[in-house]
Amino acid sequence: MDSGGTGASGNGGMTIRGFAIRRNGIGGIRPLREERQLEGGFWNAAVPAVCVVPLQQHAGSLVSPLVRRGDLVREEMLLADGSGRFALPVHAPVPGRVATVGTTELLDGTRSLAVQIELSGEFDRLGRQREGSPWEDLEPRELTSLVRSAGIILGGRSPVPLHLYLQRGRDVEPPVVVLDMAETEPYLTAGREITLRYPLEVFTGLQIAARIARTGECHVMAVRGDRGAYRAVRRAGSGTSWKRTVRFHRVARRYPANLHDQLYRRVFSPREVRDQVRDLLVIDPAAALALYEAVVLGKPQTDQIVAVGGGAVKRPAHVRVKVGTPLADILAECGGLRSEPARIIAGGPLTGRVVRNIEAPLPKGVPALLALTGEDVRAGVEMPCLSCGACLRACPAGIFPIQVCNGLAGEAPAEVEADLERCVECGLCAHVCPSRIPLVERLRRGKIALRRGQREKA
Repeated sequence: MDSGGTGASGNGGMTIRGFAIRRNGIGGIRPLREERQLEGGFWNAAVPAVCVVPLQQHAGSLVSPLVRRGDLVREEMLLADGSGRFALPVHAPVPGRVATVGTTELLDGTRSLAVQIELSGEFDRLGRQREGSPWEDLEPRELTSLVRSAGIILGGRSPVPLHLYLQRGRDVEPPVVVLDMAETEPYLTAGREITLRYPLEVFTGLQIAARIARTGECHVMAVRGDRGAYRAVRRAGSGTSWKRTVRFHRVARRYPANLHDQLYRRVFSPREVRDQVRDLLVIDPAAALALYEAVVLGKPQTDQIVAVGGGAVKRPAHVRVKVGTPLADILAECGGLRSEPARIIAGGPLTGRVVRNIEAPLPKGVPALLALTGEDVRAGVEMPCLSCGACLRACPAGIFPIQVCNGLAGEAPAEVEADLERCVECGLCAHVCPSRIPLVERLRRGKIALRRGQREKA
């Protein structure tokens, strides 16, 4: 199946239905309407007959396989690990026999070493009650070891090992941990579903994150008007000793609502914002749930809850899916496709990645799988810039995207380096551009080239 188009990271040449420019001088856009509900509900997806588990699922070190062809593996058994600081262990999502250990094509067309498991044998953990273990008396280093051993990735535009992220900045001033439930990009509703179904687990995950970061200050961000998730977490926290150390905030329903600078200004005092002496550590409900499962239940990250949606999906829903499940199986789980999609995207429509191979396995950290119709994306042909300034007005970072792109293409790329680094890759410039110029795609390529040049100079 051809999932079409230019890179979804930025989604050049298209705009997403349901948004309008927010002309208030601060950038960003707001939804014209509420998200269409994923009326299919929530369930555990069928276990795939074959799981292909990539051994590199973030930008860190490649891990080495600990199994070989023909080996029998148990559910959650360690498949691969490495000694590098950024290496993360990989576990078996299902029991079975190792069919191959070799390279496989990932969803974006790149290739990675992977372990292919053919399902067989019995599940040791699936569907069985797990005994919870007390964690409150564990030291931060012990919690860090448990999280690292579970192989948890903090998803997003640049997935990172969660245990390393939570240690950032704690040697200077105690950081602040934020549970970000304020996701306003279209279709990214898995976090809300997780919060509604597992509020106590999510709140406990926030506490664990704070203990690892060696801080007692936590904040919870929720979208104004989303009372269900907000009340669920607040109610869960009210019965704990942490209820007085967690502050709750409601933010406007505007995309993006959760940029680092926006959250920093909301959490810290003007003096702290000016001095920038404290770090802000932001986790989403999926990461909080994974922390709880790893520390309390001893469960590695072998599955995740994914929002499956878009106009081409017959039965949009939230499903808990095993890592390594073919993307085609996930779409089939939701009734398949009602029409040929214009584009299939892993992640959000503005920040996700275009799926180049629908048979590729699901990696960790993907919050949504979208099959978008032509009406959803409103694709168009790239035209010359109209000098309308729409990208400038929409940019939450306050840069002029088309001018930065022109500077990169011209003879003075050094003059736009500062603006390039301020780009947060939210995708708004490409979304609002009437000429359908793939601005964020070009900005991203420029950032990659800039950092490559900096490494070569070093």
